[in-house]
Amino acid sequence: MIFAQSQYLFLLFLIPVFFLIQAVILRLRRRRIRRMGDEALVESLMPSYSSAKVWIRLVLFVLGFFFFVLAISRPQIGATLKERQTKGAEVMIALDVSNSMLAQDYSPDRLERAKLAISRMVDRLRDDRLGLIVFAGNSFVQLPITTDYVSAKMFLSSISTESVPIQGTAIGEAINTAMRSFSPQSDKSRAIIVITDGENHEDDPVAAARQASDLGVRVFTIGVGSPEGTMIPMADGDYLRDKDGNPVVTRLDETVLKDVAAAGKGMYVRAGNSEFGLNPIIDEIERMDDELYSSVVFEEYDELYMYFLAVALFFLILEMLVGERRARRTLLTLGLLVLLGVDASAQVDRKEVRQGNRRFRDAEYNEAEIAYLRALQKDSLSMAANYDLANTLYRMEEYDKAKSALERVGEVAQMSPYSADYFYNLGSVAIAQKDWKTAVEAYRQSLLRRPGDMDAKENYIYAKKMLQDQQQNQQDQNQDQNQDQQDQQNKDQQNQQQNQDQQQEQQQNQNQDQNQQQDQDNQQPDQITPQAAQQMLQAIQAKEKETQDKVKKAKAAALKSRQKEKNW
Repeated sequence: MIFAQSQYLFLLFLIPVFFLIQAVILRLRRRRIRRMGDEALVESLMPSYSSAKVWIRLVLFVLGFFFFVLAISRPQIGATLKERQTKGAEVMIALDVSNSMLAQDYSPDRLERAKLAISRMVDRLRDDRLGLIVFAGNSFVQLPITTDYVSAKMFLSSISTESVPIQGTAIGEAINTAMRSFSPQSDKSRAIIVITDGENHEDDPVAAARQASDLGVRVFTIGVGSPEGTMIPMADGDYLRDKDGNPVVTRLDETVLKDVAAAGKGMYVRAGNSEFGLNPIIDEIERMDDELYSSVVFEEYDELYMYFLAVALFFLILEMLVGERRARRTLLTLGLLVLLGVDASAQVDRKEVRQGNRRFRDAEYNEAEIAYLRALQKDSLSMAANYDLANTLYRMEEYDKAKSALERVGEVAQMSPYSADYFYNLGSVAIAQKDWKTAVEAYRQSLLRRPGDMDAKENYIYAKKMLQDQQQNQQDQNQDQNQDQQDQQNKDQQNQQQNQDQQQEQQQNQNQDQNQQQDQDNQQPDQITPQAAQQMLQAIQAKEKETQDKVKKAKAAALKSRQKEKNW
Protein backbone atom coordinates (compact mmCIF):
# COMPACT_ATOMS: atom_id res chain seq x y z
CA MET A 1 0.00 0.00 0.00
CA ILE A 2 1.19 3.51 -0.80
CA PHE A 3 -0.07 7.01 0.05
CA ALA A 4 -0.50 9.48 -2.78
CA GLN A 5 -0.46 12.48 -0.39
CA SER A 6 1.72 11.18 2.39
CA GLN A 7 2.43 14.68 3.79
CA TYR A 8 -0.87 14.54 5.69
CA LEU A 9 0.42 11.62 7.75
CA PHE A 10 2.34 14.15 9.87
CA LEU A 11 -1.03 15.08 11.40
CA LEU A 12 -0.85 11.80 13.34
CA PHE A 13 1.70 13.43 15.62
CA LEU A 14 -1.22 15.43 17.08
CA ILE A 15 -2.65 12.30 18.72
CA PRO A 16 -0.31 12.41 21.79
CA VAL A 17 -1.09 16.12 22.06
CA PHE A 18 -4.81 15.31 22.37
CA PHE A 19 -4.15 13.03 25.35
CA LEU A 20 -1.84 15.59 26.93
CA ILE A 21 -4.43 18.35 26.57
CA GLN A 22 -7.11 16.10 28.09
CA ALA A 23 -4.91 15.31 31.08
CA VAL A 24 -4.20 19.02 31.65
CA ILE A 25 -7.93 19.84 31.45
CA LEU A 26 -8.81 17.17 34.03
CA ARG A 27 -6.06 18.38 36.35
CA LEU A 28 -7.28 21.97 36.16
CA ARG A 29 -10.81 20.75 36.81
CA ARG A 30 -9.78 18.94 39.99
CA ARG A 31 -7.95 22.07 41.13
CA ARG A 32 -11.12 24.17 40.72
CA ILE A 33 -13.11 21.55 42.66
CA ARG A 34 -10.65 21.72 45.55
CA ARG A 35 -11.11 25.48 45.69
CA MET A 36 -14.86 24.99 46.04
CA GLY A 37 -14.52 22.61 48.98
CA ASP A 38 -13.95 18.97 49.73
CA GLU A 39 -13.31 17.10 46.49
CA ALA A 40 -15.28 13.99 47.48
CA LEU A 41 -18.25 16.09 48.63
CA VAL A 42 -18.32 18.12 45.41
CA GLU A 43 -18.17 14.99 43.24
CA SER A 44 -21.04 13.45 45.24
CA LEU A 45 -23.11 16.44 44.21
CA MET A 46 -22.49 15.43 40.50
CA PRO A 47 -23.59 11.76 40.39
CA SER A 48 -23.98 11.71 36.58
CA TYR A 49 -20.36 12.68 35.98
CA SER A 50 -17.97 9.86 34.98
CA SER A 51 -14.29 10.47 34.42
CA ALA A 52 -14.08 7.14 32.51
CA LYS A 53 -16.46 8.48 29.84
CA VAL A 54 -14.13 11.39 29.26
CA TRP A 55 -11.34 9.03 28.23
CA ILE A 56 -13.72 6.83 26.22
CA ARG A 57 -14.85 9.85 24.23
CA LEU A 58 -11.25 10.87 23.67
CA VAL A 59 -10.26 7.38 22.47
CA LEU A 60 -13.20 7.32 20.03
CA PHE A 61 -12.32 10.77 18.77
CA VAL A 62 -8.66 9.82 18.32
CA LEU A 63 -9.64 6.69 16.36
CA GLY A 64 -11.87 8.76 14.10
CA PHE A 65 -9.12 11.32 13.64
CA PHE A 66 -6.58 8.55 12.88
CA PHE A 67 -8.67 7.04 10.08
CA PHE A 68 -9.56 10.49 8.76
CA VAL A 69 -5.86 11.35 8.38
CA LEU A 70 -5.26 8.06 6.59
CA ALA A 71 -8.17 8.83 4.24
CA ILE A 72 -6.97 12.30 3.23
CA SER A 73 -3.49 10.78 2.63
CA ARG A 74 -5.12 8.74 -0.18
CA PRO A 75 -4.04 5.15 0.45
CA GLN A 76 -3.69 3.10 -2.73
CA ILE A 77 -2.95 -0.47 -3.65
CA GLY A 78 -1.05 -1.37 -6.77
CA ALA A 79 1.71 0.85 -8.10
CA THR A 80 2.45 3.73 -10.44
CA LEU A 81 5.19 4.57 -12.90
CA LYS A 82 8.48 3.57 -11.37
CA GLU A 83 11.95 2.56 -12.42
CA ARG A 84 13.05 -0.93 -11.52
CA GLN A 85 15.92 -3.25 -12.21
CA THR A 86 15.07 -6.42 -14.10
CA LYS A 87 17.03 -9.32 -15.51
CA GLY A 88 16.24 -10.85 -18.88
CA ALA A 89 17.15 -11.09 -22.54
CA GLU A 90 16.58 -8.83 -25.53
CA VAL A 91 14.76 -10.59 -28.36
CA MET A 92 14.22 -9.10 -31.81
CA ILE A 93 11.66 -10.95 -33.94
CA ALA A 94 12.03 -10.51 -37.72
CA LEU A 95 8.74 -11.47 -39.39
CA ASP A 96 8.51 -12.08 -43.14
CA VAL A 97 5.53 -10.18 -44.60
CA SER A 98 6.13 -10.91 -48.28
CA ASN A 99 3.24 -12.17 -50.42
CA SER A 100 4.47 -15.76 -50.09
CA MET A 101 3.34 -15.63 -46.42
CA LEU A 102 -0.28 -15.58 -47.69
CA ALA A 103 0.02 -19.23 -48.71
CA GLN A 104 -2.59 -21.35 -46.93
CA ASP A 105 -0.58 -24.47 -46.08
CA TYR A 106 -1.16 -23.25 -42.48
CA SER A 107 -4.52 -22.22 -41.05
CA PRO A 108 -5.66 -19.59 -41.94
CA ASP A 109 -2.38 -18.69 -43.69
CA ARG A 110 1.33 -18.53 -42.90
CA LEU A 111 1.34 -14.90 -41.72
CA GLU A 112 -1.69 -15.10 -39.42
CA ARG A 113 -0.39 -18.35 -37.92
CA ALA A 114 2.97 -16.70 -37.21
CA LYS A 115 1.27 -13.65 -35.60
CA LEU A 116 -0.77 -15.94 -33.34
CA ALA A 117 2.37 -17.79 -32.23
CA ILE A 118 4.17 -14.50 -31.46
CA SER A 119 1.16 -13.28 -29.45
CA ARG A 120 1.25 -16.43 -27.33
CA MET A 121 4.98 -16.02 -26.87
CA VAL A 122 4.45 -12.46 -25.58
CA ASP A 123 2.07 -13.83 -22.93
CA ARG A 124 4.87 -16.06 -21.73
CA LEU A 125 7.46 -13.29 -21.35
CA ARG A 126 8.10 -11.70 -17.96
CA ASP A 127 11.18 -9.50 -17.69
CA ASP A 128 12.56 -9.96 -21.22
CA ARG A 129 12.63 -7.06 -23.66
CA LEU A 130 11.00 -7.53 -27.04
CA GLY A 131 11.26 -5.82 -30.44
CA LEU A 132 9.56 -6.50 -33.77
CA ILE A 133 10.85 -6.09 -37.33
CA VAL A 134 8.87 -6.69 -40.53
CA PHE A 135 10.64 -7.38 -43.78
CA ALA A 136 10.05 -8.27 -47.42
CA GLY A 137 12.18 -6.62 -50.14
CA ASN A 138 13.48 -4.33 -47.38
CA SER A 139 12.91 -4.10 -43.63
CA PHE A 140 12.05 -1.63 -40.89
CA VAL A 141 11.39 -1.63 -37.14
CA GLN A 142 7.70 -2.11 -36.37
CA LEU A 143 8.22 -1.97 -32.57
CA PRO A 144 11.40 -0.75 -30.83
CA ILE A 145 12.86 -2.89 -28.06
CA THR A 146 10.53 -2.57 -25.04
CA THR A 147 8.89 -4.31 -22.09
CA ASP A 148 5.48 -2.91 -23.02
CA TYR A 149 3.86 -6.20 -24.00
CA VAL A 150 0.44 -4.59 -24.50
CA SER A 151 1.87 -2.31 -27.19
CA ALA A 152 3.67 -5.29 -28.70
CA LYS A 153 0.35 -7.07 -29.23
CA MET A 154 -1.22 -3.92 -30.60
CA PHE A 155 1.52 -3.43 -33.18
CA LEU A 156 1.47 -7.13 -34.01
CA SER A 157 -2.24 -7.07 -34.87
CA SER A 158 -1.71 -4.32 -37.46
CA ILE A 159 0.90 -6.24 -39.50
CA SER A 160 -0.04 -7.35 -43.02
CA THR A 161 1.68 -7.98 -46.36
CA GLU A 162 1.10 -4.30 -47.11
CA SER A 163 3.30 -3.24 -44.18
CA VAL A 164 6.34 -3.24 -46.49
CA PRO A 165 5.75 -1.68 -49.95
CA ILE A 166 8.67 -3.43 -51.68
CA GLN A 167 8.08 -7.14 -52.22
CA GLY A 168 10.72 -9.87 -52.16
CA THR A 169 12.53 -11.56 -49.28
CA ALA A 170 15.68 -9.94 -47.90
CA ILE A 171 16.61 -12.04 -44.85
CA GLY A 172 20.11 -10.61 -44.58
CA GLU A 173 18.86 -7.02 -44.42
CA ALA A 174 16.34 -8.02 -41.74
CA ILE A 175 19.16 -9.46 -39.59
CA ASN A 176 21.24 -6.30 -40.04
CA THR A 177 18.24 -4.11 -39.09
CA ALA A 178 17.72 -6.21 -35.95
CA MET A 179 21.39 -5.78 -35.03
CA ARG A 180 21.01 -2.00 -35.15
CA SER A 181 17.84 -2.12 -33.01
CA PHE A 182 19.21 -3.55 -29.76
CA SER A 183 19.43 -1.11 -26.86
CA PRO A 184 22.83 0.47 -26.10
CA GLN A 185 22.83 -0.94 -22.54
CA SER A 186 22.77 -4.51 -23.80
CA ASP A 187 25.96 -6.37 -24.65
CA LYS A 188 24.95 -9.96 -23.97
CA SER A 189 21.87 -12.18 -23.88
CA ARG A 190 20.69 -10.92 -27.27
CA ALA A 191 18.83 -13.03 -29.81
CA ILE A 192 17.21 -12.64 -33.22
CA ILE A 193 14.34 -14.89 -34.30
CA VAL A 194 13.71 -14.93 -38.06
CA ILE A 195 10.30 -16.26 -39.14
CA THR A 196 10.14 -16.83 -42.90
CA ASP A 197 9.66 -19.38 -45.66
CA GLY A 198 13.35 -19.07 -46.53
CA GLU A 199 12.93 -18.05 -50.18
CA ASN A 200 15.68 -15.46 -50.06
CA HIS A 201 15.70 -13.35 -53.23
CA GLU A 202 17.88 -10.41 -52.38
CA ASP A 203 21.09 -10.85 -50.35
CA ASP A 204 23.38 -13.15 -48.35
CA PRO A 205 21.65 -14.00 -45.04
CA VAL A 206 24.35 -16.46 -43.98
CA ALA A 207 27.02 -13.75 -43.98
CA ALA A 208 24.73 -11.44 -42.00
CA ALA A 209 24.08 -14.19 -39.41
CA ARG A 210 27.79 -14.91 -39.11
CA GLN A 211 28.48 -11.20 -38.50
CA ALA A 212 25.77 -11.13 -35.82
CA SER A 213 27.30 -14.16 -34.12
CA ASP A 214 30.70 -12.46 -34.06
CA LEU A 215 29.07 -9.61 -32.12
CA GLY A 216 27.57 -11.99 -29.54
CA VAL A 217 24.05 -12.22 -30.97
CA ARG A 218 22.47 -15.63 -31.58
CA VAL A 219 20.27 -16.04 -34.65
CA PHE A 220 17.37 -18.50 -34.60
CA THR A 221 15.22 -19.36 -37.60
CA ILE A 222 11.70 -20.77 -37.97
CA GLY A 223 10.73 -22.21 -41.34
CA VAL A 224 7.13 -21.61 -42.38
CA GLY A 225 5.75 -23.60 -45.30
CA SER A 226 6.04 -26.94 -47.04
CA PRO A 227 8.95 -28.15 -49.21
CA GLU A 228 6.58 -29.40 -51.92
CA GLY A 229 5.18 -25.88 -52.28
CA THR A 230 1.77 -24.30 -52.74
CA MET A 231 0.22 -21.45 -54.70
CA ILE A 232 -0.50 -18.03 -53.21
CA PRO A 233 -4.19 -16.99 -53.22
CA MET A 234 -5.01 -13.32 -53.72
CA ALA A 235 -7.98 -11.20 -52.64
CA ASP A 236 -9.58 -11.26 -56.09
CA GLY A 237 -9.92 -15.06 -55.98
CA ASP A 238 -7.04 -15.66 -58.39
CA TYR A 239 -3.52 -16.80 -57.56
CA LEU A 240 -0.40 -14.66 -57.55
CA ARG A 241 1.33 -14.83 -60.92
CA ASP A 242 4.85 -14.04 -62.06
CA LYS A 243 5.81 -11.65 -64.88
CA ASP A 244 5.11 -14.37 -67.47
CA GLY A 245 1.58 -14.91 -66.18
CA ASN A 246 2.28 -18.28 -64.54
CA PRO A 247 0.97 -19.05 -61.01
CA VAL A 248 3.70 -18.66 -58.37
CA VAL A 249 4.49 -21.74 -56.27
CA THR A 250 6.18 -20.90 -52.98
CA ARG A 251 8.32 -23.58 -51.29
CA LEU A 252 10.04 -23.75 -47.93
CA ASP A 253 13.81 -23.47 -48.39
CA GLU A 254 15.09 -25.26 -45.28
CA THR A 255 18.67 -25.35 -46.52
CA VAL A 256 19.07 -21.57 -46.33
CA LEU A 257 17.43 -21.35 -42.90
CA LYS A 258 19.56 -24.15 -41.48
CA ASP A 259 22.70 -22.45 -42.78
CA VAL A 260 21.60 -19.12 -41.26
CA ALA A 261 20.94 -20.75 -37.86
CA ALA A 262 24.27 -22.57 -37.95
CA ALA A 263 26.17 -19.39 -38.85
CA GLY A 264 24.32 -17.48 -36.09
CA LYS A 265 25.03 -20.23 -33.47
CA GLY A 266 21.28 -20.61 -32.94
CA MET A 267 18.88 -23.35 -33.95
CA TYR A 268 16.42 -24.05 -36.75
CA VAL A 269 12.85 -25.18 -36.11
CA ARG A 270 10.30 -26.08 -38.75
CA ALA A 271 6.93 -24.61 -37.81
CA GLY A 272 3.98 -26.91 -37.29
CA ASN A 273 0.27 -26.22 -36.94
CA SER A 274 0.17 -27.36 -33.30
CA GLU A 275 3.69 -26.34 -32.15
CA PHE A 276 4.87 -23.38 -34.20
CA GLY A 277 8.43 -23.56 -32.89
CA LEU A 278 8.78 -20.49 -30.68
CA ASN A 279 8.54 -22.38 -27.39
CA PRO A 280 11.74 -24.45 -27.84
CA ILE A 281 13.55 -21.31 -29.01
CA ILE A 282 12.40 -19.34 -25.95
CA ASP A 283 13.51 -22.25 -23.75
CA GLU A 284 16.94 -21.98 -25.35
CA ILE A 285 17.03 -18.18 -24.87
CA GLU A 286 16.13 -18.55 -21.18
CA ARG A 287 19.30 -20.59 -20.71
CA MET A 288 21.38 -17.60 -21.79
CA ASP A 289 22.93 -15.29 -19.19
CA ASP A 290 20.43 -12.66 -18.11
CA GLU A 291 21.17 -9.00 -18.68
CA LEU A 292 20.44 -6.37 -15.99
CA TYR A 293 18.10 -3.67 -17.33
CA SER A 294 16.61 -0.48 -15.94
CA SER A 295 13.03 -0.02 -17.08
CA VAL A 296 10.09 2.22 -16.28
CA VAL A 297 6.91 0.25 -15.58
CA PHE A 298 3.31 1.25 -14.91
CA GLU A 299 1.07 -0.75 -12.67
CA GLU A 300 -2.54 0.15 -12.05
CA TYR A 301 -3.65 1.19 -8.57
CA ASP A 302 -6.95 1.47 -6.76
CA GLU A 303 -8.04 4.19 -4.32
CA LEU A 304 -8.94 3.07 -0.76
CA TYR A 305 -9.65 6.44 0.88
CA MET A 306 -13.44 5.90 0.92
CA TYR A 307 -13.15 2.90 3.26
CA PHE A 308 -11.05 4.86 5.74
CA LEU A 309 -13.50 7.75 5.59
CA ALA A 310 -16.35 5.40 6.43
CA VAL A 311 -14.49 4.07 9.50
CA ALA A 312 -13.62 7.62 10.59
CA LEU A 313 -17.26 8.67 10.28
CA PHE A 314 -18.35 5.71 12.41
CA PHE A 315 -16.01 6.57 15.30
CA LEU A 316 -16.81 10.29 15.21
CA ILE A 317 -20.57 9.70 15.36
CA LEU A 318 -20.06 7.21 18.18
CA GLU A 319 -17.98 9.78 20.09
CA MET A 320 -20.80 12.31 19.83
CA LEU A 321 -23.32 9.82 21.23
CA VAL A 322 -21.29 8.82 24.27
CA GLY A 323 -21.80 10.78 27.51
CA GLU A 324 -21.67 14.52 28.00
CA ARG A 325 -21.14 16.80 24.96
CA ARG A 326 -18.44 19.37 25.06
CA ALA A 327 -18.75 22.43 22.85
CA ARG A 328 -15.23 22.56 21.49
CA ARG A 329 -15.08 18.90 20.63
CA THR A 330 -18.54 18.95 19.13
CA LEU A 331 -17.53 21.82 16.85
CA LEU A 332 -14.38 19.98 15.81
CA THR A 333 -16.34 16.79 15.18
CA LEU A 334 -18.93 18.65 13.13
CA GLY A 335 -16.13 20.28 11.16
CA LEU A 336 -14.64 16.90 10.34
CA LEU A 337 -18.06 15.61 9.33
CA VAL A 338 -18.51 18.61 7.03
CA LEU A 339 -15.15 17.82 5.43
CA LEU A 340 -16.24 14.23 4.97
CA GLY A 341 -19.48 15.33 3.35
CA VAL A 342 -17.72 17.78 1.05
CA ASP A 343 -15.22 15.17 0.02
CA ALA A 344 -17.95 12.60 -0.57
CA SER A 345 -20.01 15.03 -2.67
CA ALA A 346 -16.91 15.92 -4.67
CA GLN A 347 -16.34 12.25 -5.49
CA VAL A 348 -19.84 11.45 -6.76
CA ASP A 349 -18.55 10.00 -9.98
CA ARG A 350 -15.75 7.93 -8.39
CA LYS A 351 -17.99 4.91 -7.80
CA GLU A 352 -18.67 4.53 -11.50
CA VAL A 353 -15.01 5.18 -12.30
CA ARG A 354 -13.89 2.48 -9.87
CA GLN A 355 -16.43 0.09 -11.33
CA GLY A 356 -15.11 0.88 -14.79
CA ASN A 357 -11.55 0.28 -13.61
CA ARG A 358 -12.50 -3.16 -12.32
CA ARG A 359 -14.17 -3.99 -15.63
CA PHE A 360 -11.13 -2.69 -17.49
CA ARG A 361 -8.76 -4.92 -15.51
CA ASP A 362 -10.97 -7.90 -16.35
CA ALA A 363 -10.81 -6.95 -20.07
CA GLU A 364 -14.58 -6.33 -20.09
CA TYR A 365 -14.20 -3.21 -22.17
CA ASN A 366 -17.84 -2.75 -23.20
CA GLU A 367 -18.97 -2.78 -19.55
CA ALA A 368 -16.09 -0.47 -18.60
CA GLU A 369 -17.14 2.00 -21.30
CA ILE A 370 -20.71 2.06 -19.94
CA ALA A 371 -19.46 2.71 -16.39
CA TYR A 372 -17.26 5.61 -17.51
CA LEU A 373 -20.11 7.11 -19.54
CA ARG A 374 -22.33 7.01 -16.43
CA ALA A 375 -19.63 8.89 -14.54
CA LEU A 376 -19.46 11.48 -17.32
CA GLN A 377 -23.21 12.04 -17.06
CA LYS A 378 -22.55 13.39 -13.56
CA ASP A 379 -19.42 15.30 -14.47
CA SER A 380 -18.74 15.68 -18.19
CA LEU A 381 -15.31 17.23 -17.52
CA SER A 382 -14.15 14.56 -15.09
CA MET A 383 -10.51 14.01 -15.93
CA ALA A 384 -10.44 10.49 -14.47
CA ALA A 385 -13.55 9.36 -16.37
CA ASN A 386 -12.45 10.84 -19.70
CA TYR A 387 -8.89 9.58 -19.32
CA ASP A 388 -9.94 6.03 -18.43
CA LEU A 389 -12.62 6.06 -21.13
CA ALA A 390 -9.95 6.95 -23.68
CA ASN A 391 -7.83 3.98 -22.54
CA THR A 392 -10.85 1.68 -22.85
CA LEU A 393 -11.74 2.93 -26.34
CA TYR A 394 -8.09 2.50 -27.30
CA ARG A 395 -8.23 -1.16 -26.29
CA MET A 396 -11.47 -1.51 -28.29
CA GLU A 397 -9.59 -0.05 -31.32
CA GLU A 398 -12.04 2.86 -31.55
CA TYR A 399 -9.23 5.32 -31.98
CA ASP A 400 -11.27 8.32 -33.14
CA LYS A 401 -13.47 8.16 -30.03
CA ALA A 402 -10.40 7.67 -27.82
CA LYS A 403 -8.82 10.79 -29.29
CA SER A 404 -12.02 12.78 -28.69
CA ALA A 405 -12.13 11.65 -25.04
CA LEU A 406 -8.55 12.80 -24.51
CA GLU A 407 -9.17 16.13 -26.22
CA ARG A 408 -12.11 16.89 -23.88
CA VAL A 409 -9.73 17.15 -20.94
CA GLY A 410 -6.72 18.36 -22.89
CA GLU A 411 -6.26 21.70 -21.15
CA VAL A 412 -6.88 20.26 -17.69
CA ALA A 413 -4.66 17.22 -18.28
CA GLN A 414 -1.77 19.32 -19.57
CA MET A 415 -1.73 21.26 -16.31
CA SER A 416 -2.11 18.20 -14.07
CA PRO A 417 0.64 15.99 -12.54
CA TYR A 418 -0.37 13.32 -15.09
CA SER A 419 0.35 15.45 -18.15
CA ALA A 420 3.18 13.13 -19.25
CA ASP A 421 0.78 10.16 -19.25
CA TYR A 422 -1.79 12.23 -21.14
CA PHE A 423 0.63 13.01 -23.98
CA TYR A 424 1.93 9.43 -23.96
CA ASN A 425 -1.58 8.05 -24.50
CA LEU A 426 -2.28 10.71 -27.12
CA GLY A 427 0.82 9.54 -28.97
CA SER A 428 -0.28 5.88 -28.75
CA VAL A 429 -3.66 6.75 -30.28
CA ALA A 430 -1.91 8.71 -33.05
CA ILE A 431 0.34 5.73 -33.82
CA ALA A 432 -2.71 3.47 -34.06
CA GLN A 433 -4.18 5.94 -36.55
CA LYS A 434 -0.81 6.15 -38.34
CA ASP A 435 -0.82 9.90 -37.74
CA TRP A 436 2.94 10.00 -37.35
CA LYS A 437 3.25 13.78 -37.17
CA THR A 438 0.84 14.03 -34.21
CA ALA A 439 2.53 11.04 -32.54
CA VAL A 440 5.98 12.62 -32.76
CA GLU A 441 4.76 15.86 -31.17
CA ALA A 442 2.80 14.03 -28.44
CA TYR A 443 5.76 11.89 -27.38
CA ARG A 444 8.02 14.94 -27.49
CA GLN A 445 5.71 16.73 -25.05
CA SER A 446 5.62 13.62 -22.84
CA LEU A 447 9.41 13.49 -22.73
CA LEU A 448 9.64 17.18 -21.87
CA ARG A 449 7.59 16.43 -18.75
CA ARG A 450 9.20 13.07 -17.93
CA PRO A 451 12.62 12.79 -19.64
CA GLY A 452 13.42 9.40 -18.10
CA ASP A 453 10.50 7.51 -19.69
CA MET A 454 12.26 4.90 -21.86
CA ASP A 455 9.03 3.69 -23.51
CA ALA A 456 8.19 7.25 -24.56
CA LYS A 457 11.70 7.63 -25.98
CA GLU A 458 11.43 4.41 -27.94
CA ASN A 459 7.99 5.27 -29.30
CA TYR A 460 9.19 8.77 -30.17
CA ILE A 461 12.07 7.33 -32.18
CA TYR A 462 9.74 4.87 -33.88
CA ALA A 463 7.12 7.51 -34.76
CA LYS A 464 9.82 9.85 -36.05
CA LYS A 465 11.26 7.07 -38.22
CA MET A 466 7.81 6.27 -39.62
CA LEU A 467 7.19 9.96 -40.33
CA GLN A 468 10.47 10.17 -42.22
CA ASP A 469 9.61 7.00 -44.16
CA GLN A 470 6.18 8.42 -44.97
CA GLN A 471 7.70 11.64 -46.24
CA GLN A 472 10.30 9.70 -48.19
CA ASN A 473 7.63 7.44 -49.72
CA GLN A 474 5.65 10.52 -50.70
CA GLN A 475 8.71 11.96 -52.39
CA ASP A 476 9.36 8.64 -54.11
CA GLN A 477 5.77 8.51 -55.32
CA ASN A 478 6.04 12.02 -56.69
CA GLN A 479 9.29 11.09 -58.41
CA ASP A 480 7.69 7.92 -59.79
CA GLN A 481 4.76 9.93 -61.11
CA ASN A 482 7.11 12.41 -62.73
CA GLN A 483 9.14 9.55 -64.18
CA ASP A 484 5.98 7.87 -65.52
CA GLN A 485 4.94 11.12 -67.13
CA GLN A 486 8.39 11.52 -68.65
CA ASP A 487 8.36 7.91 -69.90
CA GLN A 488 4.93 8.47 -71.43
CA GLN A 489 6.15 11.61 -73.15
CA ASN A 490 9.20 9.76 -74.47
CA LYS A 491 6.97 6.94 -75.67
CA ASP A 492 4.65 9.39 -77.41
CA GLN A 493 7.61 11.08 -79.04
CA GLN A 494 8.98 7.70 -80.09
CA ASN A 495 5.63 6.68 -81.58
CA GLN A 496 5.39 10.03 -83.35
CA GLN A 497 8.91 9.57 -84.72
CA GLN A 498 8.01 6.04 -85.88
CA ASN A 499 4.92 7.37 -87.65
CA GLN A 500 7.01 10.04 -89.33
CA ASP A 501 9.57 7.42 -90.39
CA GLN A 502 6.80 5.25 -91.79
CA GLN A 503 5.33 8.19 -93.70
CA GLN A 504 8.77 9.08 -95.09
CA GLU A 505 9.34 5.47 -96.12
CA GLN A 506 5.93 5.32 -97.76
CA GLN A 507 6.67 8.59 -99.57
CA GLN A 508 10.05 7.23 -100.66
CA ASN A 509 8.42 4.03 -101.88
CA GLN A 510 5.85 6.02 -103.80
CA ASN A 511 8.57 8.19 -105.36
CA GLN A 512 10.59 5.10 -106.22
CA ASP A 513 7.54 3.46 -107.72
CA GLN A 514 6.85 6.58 -109.76
CA ASN A 515 10.47 6.72 -110.97
CA GLN A 516 10.43 3.05 -111.89
CA GLN A 517 7.12 3.52 -113.61
CA GLN A 518 8.48 6.47 -115.60
CA ASP A 519 11.59 4.46 -116.58
CA GLN A 520 9.45 1.59 -117.70
CA ASP A 521 7.15 3.92 -119.56
CA ASN A 522 10.16 5.39 -121.36
CA GLN A 523 11.56 1.95 -122.17
CA GLN A 524 8.33 0.07 -122.82
CA PRO A 525 5.37 2.35 -122.99
CA ASP A 526 2.86 -0.44 -123.43
CA GLN A 527 3.73 -2.98 -120.61
CA ILE A 528 5.87 -3.80 -117.48
CA THR A 529 8.34 -6.66 -117.71
CA PRO A 530 8.03 -9.55 -115.19
CA GLN A 531 11.58 -8.92 -113.94
CA ALA A 532 10.76 -5.28 -113.11
CA ALA A 533 7.54 -6.25 -111.34
CA GLN A 534 9.42 -8.83 -109.25
CA GLN A 535 12.05 -6.26 -108.27
CA MET A 536 9.39 -3.76 -107.27
CA LEU A 537 7.62 -6.37 -105.11
CA GLN A 538 10.85 -7.39 -103.38
CA ALA A 539 11.71 -3.75 -102.63
CA ILE A 540 8.28 -3.12 -101.12
CA GLN A 541 8.49 -6.29 -98.97
CA ALA A 542 11.97 -5.37 -97.74
CA LYS A 543 10.84 -1.92 -96.68
CA GLU A 544 7.75 -3.34 -94.97
CA LYS A 545 9.85 -5.91 -93.08
CA GLU A 546 12.26 -3.19 -91.97
CA THR A 547 9.36 -1.07 -90.69
CA GLN A 548 7.82 -4.04 -88.80
CA ASP A 549 11.17 -4.86 -87.20
CA LYS A 550 11.42 -1.30 -85.85
CA VAL A 551 7.89 -1.46 -84.45
CA LYS A 552 8.57 -4.82 -82.77
CA LYS A 553 11.75 -3.50 -81.17
CA ALA A 554 9.90 -0.47 -79.80
CA LYS A 555 7.12 -2.67 -78.38
CA ALA A 556 9.68 -5.04 -76.85
CA ALA A 557 11.47 -2.13 -75.16
CA ALA A 558 8.21 -0.76 -73.77
CA LEU A 559 7.16 -4.21 -72.54
CA LYS A 560 10.51 -4.78 -70.89
CA SER A 561 10.22 -1.50 -68.98
CA ARG A 562 6.86 -2.64 -67.57
CA GLN A 563 7.99 -6.12 -66.51
CA LYS A 564 7.97 -6.73 -62.73
CA GLU A 565 10.61 -8.40 -60.65
CA LYS A 566 9.80 -11.14 -58.15
CA ASN A 567 6.84 -9.99 -56.08
CA TRP A 568 6.64 -12.77 -53.53
